Amino acid sequence: MRRPRIKAQGLGFYHCISRSVEGRVIFPNSGVASEEGEKFVQLMCKLEQFCGVRVLTFALMSTHYHILCEVPEPVELSDAELLTRIEALYGSARRDTIARQLHYWTETGAPEQAQKIRSQFVRRMFDLSVFNKELKGAFTQWYNRRHRRFGPLWAERFTSVLVQGGQALATIAAYVDLNPIRAGLCTDPKDYRYCGYAEAVAKPSSPRCSGIRTAMGLPDTASWNEVASYYRKFLFQSGLQSVNEKRAGFDLQTVQRVVEEEEGQLSVTESLLCRIRYFSAGAILGSKAFIEHNFERLKERFKFKRSRGPYRVETFQFFELWAFHHPRVQPTG
Repeated sequence: MRRPRIKAQGLGFYHCISRSVEGRVIFPNSGVASEEGEKFVQLMCKLEQFCGVRVLTFALMSTHYHILCEVPEPVELSDAELLTRIEALYGSARRDTIARQLHYWTETGAPEQAQKIRSQFVRRMFDLSVFNKELKGAFTQWYNRRHRRFGPLWAERFTSVLVQGGQALATIAAYVDLNPIRAGLCTDPKDYRYCGYAEAVAKPSSPRCSGIRTAMGLPDTASWNEVASYYRKFLFQSGLQSVNEKRAGFDLQTVQRVVEEEEGQLSVTESLLCRIRYFSAGAILGSKAFIEHNFERLKERFKFKRSRGPYRVETFQFFELWAFHHPRVQPTG
């Protein structure tokens, strides 16, 4: 008999875990990008925008995932807000179809029909179980098509722990981001592509930046540089390996260097290297004009095709960096 899931009254924080069937390696994360990892993150971000479940940080391990999230209280949504969420998950074509249906039933004096349409989407929002169920289901469908398999991919329903805000939440955030360290996959969490901390360091516009800020209990006015420094020190202090600890961790000298000498700061070179890992799929990097020039020059030779113009990767202090392709691995299917 399954035990009922413990959920908060109102806003709550949860640590969610789900493991693959028979310990199957579903995220081949050896330090480089994988289509499986990219697809999972892509689906997670889409469902995050649709459901309103906010991912504070996460870690994809070879056989399972960790997600630390915030589930807000349900709120009334205007039609504009509802349509924005629908577009985030399904795209603009589905959004336009639903918009026409809502307009038609409202204009023809049948508001109950319009409400039925709204309800089929709203009942899937602000819910921890729906978020994880749909994330796992959508990823399973994609994974099975890609690997030409069928059947369940996950060993069980996801497990979740209700986490108190404050010190407990900060500790669990560090626990999640330190998973690749404990598994011996890297020596610094900033170098592990599929954890929230690494994504935030590589892309300061990532939602994980504000997620880590929340997990640390820092005010909204705190800049990402302040949050990053604070969190990095917290991570290394949390990951200090004790004398009797058998799993990997940080030695005392490393912790002292990061916390006392570097004060949790990454050098400009280190920060740029973190971002370059996300840029490696860009094909061409540079200014917008540089991208356009080389596209025109090479499109016949390489049969280049694209559906949109240059993709802006990031704005640095003195310049903007653009890419020919979206600077992440693009999953097929």
